Amino acid sequence: MSQRTASPAEVTRHAVALARAITVAQRTWSFYPSEHSAVALAVERLVAAAAAAAAGGMMQVAVTPHQLLIDGLPLESTELSVSDCAALLHDRDVLQITFMLPPSEAVVRALLGVLSLDRQTRRERGGPAVVWAEETQNAILLEQIDYQELLEREVDEGAARRDATWKAIVRSIIMGRSTFAPGEQQRLLDISRDVGAIGELAKDTAEAFSTPDGSPLVTTQAATVLAVYRHIAKTVAALEPDRMQEVMGTLALASTNLESSTALAMMLQEESASEGVPIVGALKRAFDDQQVAMLLARALSSPGHPTSRLASVLDTLAPDADRKRRVLTLAKRLISERDFGSKRPIDDIRQSLDELLLKYNEAEYVSTDYRKSMDEAGGRAADLAARGLPAEMPAWLDTLAYESVRRLSGQLLIDLLRNETQAERMGDTARDMAAFADELLLAGALGGVAPIVTELSVAITRPPALAPEACRRALDSIGTSDALAEAATGLGDQSREEFASFETIVVALGVVTVPALLGAYQKEDGGLAAERASALLVKLGPDAIAGLTAAIDDPRWFIQRELARLLGLIGTAAAVPPLATLLRRSDTRVMQAAVSSLARIDDPAASRAMYTVLKSTAGPARAAVIAALVGLKTARVVPMLGRILDDSDPFGDDLSVVLDTLDALSAFRDDRALPQIMTMTRRRRWLSWGKTRRLRDAGLRTLARIGTDRARQAIDSLARTGDYFLRRRAAAALKRLPPP
Repeated sequence: MSQRTASPAEVTRHAVALARAITVAQRTWSFYPSEHSAVALAVERLVAAAAAAAAGGMMQVAVTPHQLLIDGLPLESTELSVSDCAALLHDRDVLQITFMLPPSEAVVRALLGVLSLDRQTRRERGGPAVVWAEETQNAILLEQIDYQELLEREVDEGAARRDATWKAIVRSIIMGRSTFAPGEQQRLLDISRDVGAIGELAKDTAEAFSTPDGSPLVTTQAATVLAVYRHIAKTVAALEPDRMQEVMGTLALASTNLESSTALAMMLQEESASEGVPIVGALKRAFDDQQVAMLLARALSSPGHPTSRLASVLDTLAPDADRKRRVLTLAKRLISERDFGSKRPIDDIRQSLDELLLKYNEAEYVSTDYRKSMDEAGGRAADLAARGLPAEMPAWLDTLAYESVRRLSGQLLIDLLRNETQAERMGDTARDMAAFADELLLAGALGGVAPIVTELSVAITRPPALAPEACRRALDSIGTSDALAEAATGLGDQSREEFASFETIVVALGVVTVPALLGAYQKEDGGLAAERASALLVKLGPDAIAGLTAAIDDPRWFIQRELARLLGLIGTAAAVPPLATLLRRSDTRVMQAAVSSLARIDDPAASRAMYTVLKSTAGPARAAVIAALVGLKTARVVPMLGRILDDSDPFGDDLSVVLDTLDALSAFRDDRALPQIMTMTRRRRWLSWGKTRRLRDAGLRTLARIGTDRARQAIDSLARTGDYFLRRRAAAALKRLPPP
């Protein structure tokens, strides 16, 4: 077993990246078929993250319901993906996952397949570790919760053990049967003595009545729970009638542990006179003040605000004013002292107690039509359950699908930001939007991110600008997030629609995305990802030059080459200094790209940079620069070469630069540099006749190769107006020219 050599900071960074990769891969695996390109990309990233995590020694990650542990200490990170990964692994009974070696793609796909097993199948096969042990690999180890003990506890739960008798009772109640075998009646008697067993039986029977997406049919579930209570009460009344009062108290206690919506719906059920045991009325009489307060506290702590149904239940359970006051006081105390899993502020809940429940009037909270609709919802649900699902149900369920809910969540945040009137709350909404965008990027939902970043960008300048700095910080946090960087590395795998959304995101975020986009350059031969990244970086314009300049020290030559190309495509004077730096690199491929880019920039600074490099280099490096200029085969470089001649001293150290520049100009049939060529050809210096002769021969040779009418006229002018030696050489050059 390899010992860890990485530093604590590296371990944390690798662990966070690994948790994020596991979360994204598992979500993608559940959303798409295994052959989908999104799955392939997610698997590839998980392979890379696992390899990086295991590179410094084995990575051992312990799992709790809400946190991941490294070396027994919580993984310190503010990223939601860490807690999401912990919840994901815990829900799949994983106690610890260890990455011993960098895993292969096949191993990662097998792991995702094991984690995707449904709960019943996974446990029937012995748990995730047992299933994983069947894989022939040694890169990843799984440890699971003590599964055997868990199964034994589930099987041996006294009256609530899930044996054949228990399942027969559940099936009978679900199917509406009213008779039970002697063994089943005895089990019902045992259940009647155990509050927990009553709750488990109610839960098992009610779970059968849910929509395909798992949402409860509340009214039907309430009726089912009431049927459970009724069967228990009838059995006790027939076999042990002296325990009826005790059983009613036990049923009342079990009711306080039900889901608040189910308990409220059950209290509103109407019983016919034919019922042998009026269970609802008996339950209402059996509730003491503490139990009513508990029911009320749980209901108020549930999502949403109370309706008239809650008020009606309270009025039924506590009809007199003194008892109402006692119950409300107890409910306030329970809400203050206990955690019911509520996300509502306590003050908000207390206000609901004081204003809504005491007034029993929702007129100021909801419209009459809405209140009537909500009060009739239970009856409609019961009718639908009796008749079967309507034809519109698939379309209704589509509105509850992940993509629809995600789109609605984004639109709600956008509307909140757009309609906010207070700067502080607008800043909070902007931060929420940034966090939501980060989650969408991790899930690959680029279409949902685009409207969010667009709205944040518009909010910065829309009058009145309440919180422009908060919106800008939110955009910057998205642009510098790891989620965006991961999305950028997958540019080549994005569809046209996804890339269009990503382009909108980048344009809205601005130049903070430059480092993320540069991460798309992963291959020497470029590819679609590099092409798309380059197009986006060029679209950011001159503002991106600072970010590009910060990356020119990357040691990879192909990154330097792409930076040189990008700076040339942007093509402003601000791009000249970084291009000059790249032009001095030893790799000729980088130099050639820098030369091509400088040639695009019509600015004297570009010519001076070229001249400086030509002067400071020699041999193969200078030849590479000249070859790059000639290879462009564009007249744009002619004025640049002419300016190099203007700035050069042929009788000093610049003679070789001048000769190479003249040789380069001879490759173009362009007249714009003729004045500089003639000026250079006329130059002379006493006691430097050797340099003078070489300079004149090069100049005349260049004019002859250019071969235009103006070039011929230039040679003729030199033959007539030059000094004695220049006239002789120019005349000889004229004779060698082919006839026009």
